[in-house]
Amino acid sequence: MVVMLGLKWEPNRLRAYTAFMLLRCFTVLVLLASFGCAGTPAPRTDASGLDPYGSVPGDFSLDVTILAAEDEPKADRRNARYIVFPDGSMYHEAVAGRGPNTLPAFTRRLSPAQLAALWSTVRTLGLADAGGADEVANFRRVIAPKSGHAYLVAVTADDVYWNYTRAVAPGEQLDPALRSLLRELATLAWADDNFNDRRMAAPVRYDFGPDPWAVYRQNEEQ
Repeated sequence: MVVMLGLKWEPNRLRAYTAFMLLRCFTVLVLLASFGCAGTPAPRTDASGLDPYGSVPGDFSLDVTILAAEDEPKADRRNARYIVFPDGSMYHEAVAGRGPNTLPAFTRRLSPAQLAALWSTVRTLGLADAGGADEVANFRRVIAPKSGHAYLVAVTADDVYWNYTRAVAPGEQLDPALRSLLRELATLAWADDNFNDRRMAAPVRYDFGPDPWAVYRQNEEQ
């Protein structure tokens, strides 16, 4: 039988080896920590010093209705509906008769960066403070104006709903904050001025030859 005897460590050598291993482990931990910090980018901040990606409320949404007695070329001066849901889906139509109780056609899905920029615009323009909004109104009871424009803007964020209602007489302009918001919404919805958002492209039809199922349909009819 062979018995393997381990090396006999002297006290000084044992302490030196232990100190070396501790130093080695400490060095590895420092390197891992430095790599982890370098791989985590600093949060992006806007002019207010807040991270727009982290500050967008999870339920942020917009509901905008423009009622015009007579459409004008500018996107913010004609009948239109804009809706932005929390998931970034955007709905828009510029058709007369679309009231606040209608859902316009789906237009696009905003990216998280675009949704964050939109919320930043709302906040920068001072429209993110429910305390400074108008009294909550039932938009469905609003009647289209016989002259001028009516603007209905509703915002939802952090489980709070608030709205802005404006009646603009002919020849007058909407206040700058709301107009800037509407112009940004029009840009996101590809609603250019001069009624470009109303252009309807004719469908492209392709001829793929005769209908292969025509014979079977005839048999069914017989």
